[in-house]
Amino acid sequence: MDESPVAPPLTNAEDLISQSRTVKKSPTFYFDSVIFQVEDILYSLPRARLMEESEVFEDMFALPQGVGKLSEGASDDNPIHLEQTKKTDWECLLKLLFQRNFQPGESGPNFTLDEWESILTLATRWEMSNIRACAIERIALFNEPAKKISLARRYRIPRFFIPSLVQLIGRSEPLSVKEFADLGVECALKIVSMRERCFDSSHSYEAFRPQKIALDVSSPTSSQWSSVVNEIHKTFTDHDEYYK
Repeated sequence: MDESPVAPPLTNAEDLISQSRTVKKSPTFYFDSVIFQVEDILYSLPRARLMEESEVFEDMFALPQGVGKLSEGASDDNPIHLEQTKKTDWECLLKLLFQRNFQPGESGPNFTLDEWESILTLATRWEMSNIRACAIERIALFNEPAKKISLARRYRIPRFFIPSLVQLIGRSEPLSVKEFADLGVECALKIVSMRERCFDSSHSYEAFRPQKIALDVSSPTSSQWSSVVNEIHKTFTDHDEYYK
């Protein structure tokens, strides 16, 4: 019979020390989080995902911290404050950024136009090129030509201008009060001027509609497009940097 001494069981403290020597962090699923505060709400988010999508956040996280100071964003007591950011806008961005199975270039959730505008605003501010492109693609699907012109001027989206102007000029309905507000007085009056020049002798849009129909089925390089685009450039001469 073996009478060799039996080792006593590990105490709790010894057990923890033993485990600490063998436990390792997962290289794939151990997330380094950062704490943000927007208005009165704290958000704990994976640092790597933000760095992947935003050059601004990547540069922010690369800044050295002072010796002996707790890194900003490392705790609830020392979050990164996102000033001039609304909670509703921020959460729209997060829903897109952290949605399940999101890939750059995908269309994303079914947001309203105002929500996509919120995403476009923040994506432009923080240089999130994939998210910005996604927002632009979804905004393009909305039938809101005056709003598109407003957004295009604010965020430099040239592709919205000509189709939106043609739509406003060629339709029979007058500009609404909201469209005037979106366009601004000067731009709206120029559109009204072009609409008036499209009247025929019976005060209808029949003279312009053949061009409009041709535009709808042709490419931007066609002669039909060229004639209307040239007329638009004549009217919007002081907006050439926008209406290309």
